[in-house]
Amino acid sequence: MSARRSSSRLGPLLAAAALVTGLAAVGVDAAPAGERRAGTVLAVDPQARTVTLDEFGANAERRALRVQVPREALVLLSQRNQAGRDVKDAFRSSSITLADVRVGDFVVVEMSDDPEVARLVMITLRRGAGS
Repeated sequence: MSARRSSSRLGPLLAAAALVTGLAAVGVDAAPAGERRAGTVLAVDPQARTVTLDEFGANAERRALRVQVPREALVLLSQRNQAGRDVKDAFRSSSITLADVRVGDFVVVEMSDDPEVARLVMITLRRGAGS
């Protein structure tokens, strides 16, 4: 009878474990605050304050990622500092507007607490500016 009793308790435990696993899988796509995403700019809408990236996601799966860029978000252009003497000053960043971001630029986006809202957009490579 004890074996029967333990197997009857196992069913609800397995169901709970499956539920927790399912919930964890659903939350995988949410970007935690500070997470960085990167990709090539597909579209920029300065009026709607959005940028759409061509991003390689999990398992090298390509997808379009649309991100809101609030007015308080930093938008920067990072460029190599040819006069830089060490790692600390190898690059310099300058503040730009969202309208200065162009289709084809490669950007890094740092997410805010909201997984669809950026707190930083940084152009790291201009379209056509190969290395």
